[in-house]
Parts: sequence; structure tokens; C-alpha cells
Amino acid sequence: MIRVSYLIFLVTLCFSNFCKAQQLEDKTLLTVDGIEFDAGTFMRVYLKNLDIVQDDSQKDMDNYLELYVDYRLKLLQAYELGLQNGDAYQKELLSYRNSLAESYLTDNEVTDALVKQAYNRMMEEVNASHIIVNVLRTATPADSLKAYKKIAAIKKQVENGADFATVAREESEGPSAASGGELGWFGVFTMVDEFENAAYGSEVGQISGIFRTDFGYHILKVNSKRQTPDEVTVAHIMTYDQRVDTTNTAQQRINLIYGQLEAGKEFSAMAREFSEDINSSRNDGKLSRFGTGDLNTPEFEQAAFELTEINSYTKPVQSKFGWHIIQLLEKHPTPSFEDSEPGLREQIKNSPRSRKITDAFTNKLIAKYGVQLPEIDSYTKKFPQVTDSLMTGTWTNNVRIKSMQPLFAIKDQSYVTNQFYDFISQKQLKDYGKYGDLEEKLAVYFKDYINASLINYYDENLERDNEDFAFIYKEYKEGLLLFDLMEKKVWEEAKIDSTGQQDYYNSHKDNYRWKRRLDIVLTQNTTSAIAEKVRDLLQEGKTVDQIKEQLNDKGRTQVMVSKGVVEESFPRLPENFEVKKGVSRVYEKENNGFYKVVLVNDILEPSFKNFEEARGNVINDYQQELEKKWLDSLRIDRNINVDENVFTQVKEEIENKRS
Repeated sequence: MIRVSYLIFLVTLCFSNFCKAQQLEDKTLLTVDGIEFDAGTFMRVYLKNLDIVQDDSQKDMDNYLELYVDYRLKLLQAYELGLQNGDAYQKELLSYRNSLAESYLTDNEVTDALVKQAYNRMMEEVNASHIIVNVLRTATPADSLKAYKKIAAIKKQVENGADFATVAREESEGPSAASGGELGWFGVFTMVDEFENAAYGSEVGQISGIFRTDFGYHILKVNSKRQTPDEVTVAHIMTYDQRVDTTNTAQQRINLIYGQLEAGKEFSAMAREFSEDINSSRNDGKLSRFGTGDLNTPEFEQAAFELTEINSYTKPVQSKFGWHIIQLLEKHPTPSFEDSEPGLREQIKNSPRSRKITDAFTNKLIAKYGVQLPEIDSYTKKFPQVTDSLMTGTWTNNVRIKSMQPLFAIKDQSYVTNQFYDFISQKQLKDYGKYGDLEEKLAVYFKDYINASLINYYDENLERDNEDFAFIYKEYKEGLLLFDLMEKKVWEEAKIDSTGQQDYYNSHKDNYRWKRRLDIVLTQNTTSAIAEKVRDLLQEGKTVDQIKEQLNDKGRTQVMVSKGVVEESFPRLPENFEVKKGVSRVYEKENNGFYKVVLVNDILEPSFKNFEEARGNVINDYQQELEKKWLDSLRIDRNINVDENVFTQVKEEIENKRS
């Protein structure tokens, strides 16, 4: 009893703290000219930026509050100047908004799960046989039931001990029946989704459950599984019998070539001379990189995968194309998940399994918005204006009177029949799918219309309905606005105000000084011997061009030379460089691999930089002064109020979250 009471106390305490935090987030922390800013936004911004702030003073919450006030004052001025209405601003904001929204208009959990599943399946291949009873998804219920009963009877046969291959030859209605239903090795994305799931979900020797695809009802038997072989790059030498040869068959010719290879002949030379694959023989027999199933010749692939040593080659191998000797050039191990992930996401996005993501996402939206979808027994009766011309993609919406019959509603927005007609008249133009009849096509189109309507509605209301999106989008919107404001008020003004720049330079001339400078010729040499020659030539008064012409002969660069006036702290000068006029000694090889010799033509003592020499630093410093004056001006005539009680609570809450 005591334990139960203690647990109730803990739950009550946690709930009360949660409510307290929620109430605190909604409280007004800052007011500027009557405009209120809540504590929750301040806390979220502070905590988000905490790890990237380098200046410890900005981590102090009192100091950070001052920065936050400045931030709000800048934004108020930006809005007062109407910068949010600029065409360039609106265009860039729209582009960012569309890009940001993409990740919110999908079910990321389902996508992540499909990506991980695909990567795991990349590691393994399946060898399977199957039996199919053909029936289209658009078949009548009676025909579907007839097909199902047939596959169920077949399944019972093989489960009772009948040989799978024999039954497949006698009963399967697919092209693989002739080979006992065998499909060979395959991996992820090779088969339709339902087939792949059944294959990877069944154990070796197991008969799968009955499953349906667009082609009909299936059962399959997993014959074997293996680790996916590395993709390979190979070269081959090929012979085939489809040419006139009165002396040797293709097999005899390949055996002769194999004998030459064994005697030490070079593979690439033999491929160029004797391979009858015209396309690859020009390239020393090299083929493009491939994996299982890419070449549609299992014997060739298997022989290539079994090679383990680079440049090793097979004995003659026969395929349906002819006879081959295969040489391994490179193995390509399966990339890491991190490297594979972007490509897998794109494959899933462009494959039929992407519908799983869309359906999961739209089902959540249906629940979120409480959408009541219509029950439709017959789509052709529900939408009689749609004719069979839709099957050829040529249907025209000739409904003269706009049909406002409601189909469904999302919140306060209704979707009516004519909107659906507009949708299908556009969708048919780019739809190359196959459909059994008009009823099936209309059913698919109506489902797609519902999904598109839900996603578009959510997209249009993302800021209202998704707190994370609203925060990130608002942060970018305000950041972009502040950038435009800073450019207008500080950066551009500092660049074009030449009088202000000159005045600032005159007032701060002591900040712009040259350190001691050297007028030098710096040589970097590949060997100590070359460096000694360069030193002698410099002492003789030879010019840079004369030195390079003499030592950089026959296209070999042994001396690299640069010259100019540099400060004595110039990083490319040798370590411990002795500053004096004349030619230096040879400085031994450093980390960059060169031996250096330096000619010091002149030593320039410290002096003031003139305005042109200091202009870049002057503009930067002048910008900072303008920004400071501008920030000070932002508070003039502003009514700024911080609720100290709320700020104290904010400090406590942030400390609790950080600890």
C-alpha cells in the first residue's frame, strides 16, 4: 500500500512539473511596445544555441537575454521597414520552405524501417522456386476465388510430400514452369514487393503462405540462401559458334586460348586479339561492374563471383552466349549503411513500395483530422461522366455544370466531385500504369486523389499543425530577414560610405601598422643539391627566370620561386629564419618536403599602412562601429519590459533541463 501511494505521489509530482513547464512556456517574458514574446520561445532558442556558442559570456542567461532583446528589436525594425515584402526575400523564403517541408510530408518512421530492411536484405540473396495461378487484381470475385482455390489445392499437394518442381511443371501458369518453377538467385529490389517479402520471410526448404501480386496467386519454396557476393569488375575472352569456322568449334577455340594463357600470354593482349565479343575486346575484354542478375547469365556470374585473387582467371565457362574465360579485375564490397542510405532512399521513393510510406502517412492524417471517407460500391456508377477513354489517357472533362457534390472534408475544407474530375484529367496524361478495367483505374485514382488532398492540406497548414516545422521555418524566416536588415543598415553602408571610411581610418590610424617587412625572393627546391646550385646562382646575381630556365629542364620542376613584400612572420619562410639582407643559407628539408633558399632584397621597418593598404580592415572595423551605434539606436523610444518573475522561473527551468 505504501509503495502504491509513493508511485501515485511520483506520478502526481511529475505531472505537476510538466504542467508547470507547459504553463511557463506560455507566459510572457518580454514585451516591446506592447508586443509580447513568450518564455517558451526564449528557452528553446537558448537551449538550441547553447552547444554552438563559443563565447562563455553568451551562455550567461542575463547576457543572453540582452542579446535576445536586441534580436527582437532588429526584427521589429525589419518588419517596420517592410523588408519581408521584398521580391528576392519572398522568392528565397519560398524555395527554403518547399525544401524544408519535404521531410515533413512523409512518414519518416516507415521510410527509415524500409531503408534498414532493404540494407539488411542487400546482405543476403535467395534462391527460390515458385508456382503461380494467373489472375488479375481486377478479376471478378468469382474468378479470384477460383484461382485461390486452385493455388490452395496445389499448396496442399506439396505440403503432403509432392515434389515441388514436378508440381510446378504440371500446374504453374508462369514462364518458369518449364524449369520446375526455378528462379535462380535474386536480391532486394529484383522482385515485386510481395514476392520479395515472401522469399525473405521464409526459411530454407519452407513453403511460403499464399500471396497475391498483380500477376496472380503464388506459393514459393526457398531452395537456398547465401551472403550476397561482392559486385565485381571483370574482363573476359569469348568465343561462340554463330560464325563460320571450318576448323575449330567455339569450345575448341576457347581451349586453345586458355592454353596460351597458361603458357604465360597476357590476358589483355589475348582479349584484344582473339575475343569474339566485339564491344569488350576493344577495351582488353573489360566489362562494366555487375552483381547478381545484372548480366542475365547465372553461369558467367557464378564463375566470376568465385574468383578471389585479383588478375586470376577461370577455366573455360559455357553460358547461353558462348564460351568464356573470365579474369577478376576488382571486387567491390558492400558499402556501409551510411554510404548506402541515400541511394536506398531514392530507390524506395521511386519504387512501388513507396506507396507503403504514402499510405502510412495519409492514414495518420486521416486520424489527425478525423476525415470521414465515402464508402463507394462502384466507382463507375459514382462517377458516370468518366468514360472508357480514361483507359487510353484521352478522357476530357466535358461536364458543363460544375458538380459541387461533396466527397469528403478535411477540417473545414470540402472536396467535391468536379475537383476529382480535374485531378484525373491531369493525372491520366503522365500515367503509364496498366489497369484491368475502368473500375480499377478509377479506384486507384480516387485513392490517389484522397492522398494528394490530405498531403496538400497538411502542407498548406504545416505552420499551424506541426510545432517543429513552425519553429524551424520561423527561425529561418527571421534569420533571412535579419541578414537583409544587416546588409541594408550596416554592411552596404560601410562599403559605400567612403567619407566615413576615411574618417574612421584617420581616427584609428594607430590600429593599422605594418610589422617589419621583407622584400624577398623565396625558392623551394626538391633536393639539397639543387638548393646549393640556386644559392650560388642567386649570389651571382642571376634572375629568377634564368634560374628556372637552367634548372627546370625537360619538363622537370626542381625549383619553385615566389617573390614579393611580406611580413617577417610570413608562414612560408623557413623556421628560425635569420633576417638579414642577401642570400640565406640552405634551410634543411621541412614538413612540406622542400629545401629553401631566400634572397632578402630589402628590410622595411615598421610603418603606418596608408588608407588603401588598410582599406579591408578599415571597412570591417567601420562595420562593427556602425553596428554598435545602430544597436544602441534600436532602444531609443522603445518601451521594453522584462518580467523578472518569469525570467527567474526560466532560469530555474533551464538549469533543470541542463542537469
